[in-house]
Amino acid sequence: MTRRRDAALAGSVFVPVAAAVALLRTPVTLEPVFVGVVGALALEIALSLRASSVRRLWERRGVRAASAAVAAVGTALGVVVFGPASLLVVAAGLSTYLLLLAVVELWSRHLDRANSQ
Repeated sequence: MTRRRDAALAGSVFVPVAAAVALLRTPVTLEPVFVGVVGALALEIALSLRASSVRRLWERRGVRAASAAVAAVGTALGVVVFGPASLLVVAAGLSTYLLLLAVVELWSRHLDRANSQ
């Protein structure tokens, strides 16, 4: 599992979602942003409890492709059922995930440098 690949996959969903937010002129409000941020962090905590099992499953190419498809279809259904605010939930969640990936990557590089000295 690579952080770069995970970031690219998350970005492939984030970019069209962010574009839809802009095109639909979705008002940015605190509630959907909060739900997205908390949801992403809760999901990461839950998945970290079974990290080795999640890692094995995530290494399957079909699982990664299916996750992007489910995210796209789920987001579209969310817009139909709950309105454009659901785009903010997804965008905030993906932004949080991407930020978390960046922090973990930078911390890992810092530790590698510290251990090599």
